[in-house]
Amino acid sequence: MQPEIQISEAAIDYLAHIGEKEGNSDLRVGVSNPGTSLSQCFITFNTQPQNGDRVLEYSGFTLTYDERLSLFIDGLDVHYSKNRMGGKLRIKAPNIKQMPDLPEDADLHLKASAVLEAYVNPALAEHQGGVVVDRTEDNKVFLKFGGNCLGCGNAERTLTEFVEKTLKEHLPEIEAVSEVTMH
Repeated sequence: MQPEIQISEAAIDYLAHIGEKEGNSDLRVGVSNPGTSLSQCFITFNTQPQNGDRVLEYSGFTLTYDERLSLFIDGLDVHYSKNRMGGKLRIKAPNIKQMPDLPEDADLHLKASAVLEAYVNPALAEHQGGVVVDRTEDNKVFLKFGGNCLGCGNAERTLTEFVEKTLKEHLPEIEAVSEVTMH
């Protein structure tokens, strides 16, 4: 699926100018914590092409995105407006906080994020806490706790008795779950 992306003429001019100024006209649209309440969309310089990348050509720059993020960046709207301080780039991605029905070939990172959002974070939110996938390596999932989970005396027990158990119940391919949070 190719996402629908709208970039205003003013934003195209601005991004081309920034790319020229920095000597790097290869930009990337990314999403942190896709499908979660902590999702954020951003545009950065593309430094490391990856498998699954799709490239869109614009006047003065290219915009790369990871095809796996297509569901989250569909409807992306990028606009630039000048103001007294210079200008403001506005990025709206209406689907980044919604976990869609994932395709069968979704990667472990997205599948684990979906399980956390559906089964774990609602319970942790009752205590003003939450957990997100930091990264996955092979069949290992590395998590970051946030909110009141930081420094909580029950965090380790919550990880092993609730979070890990829930993830493995829904995703039996997971071999290990670890926490990378700095408490």
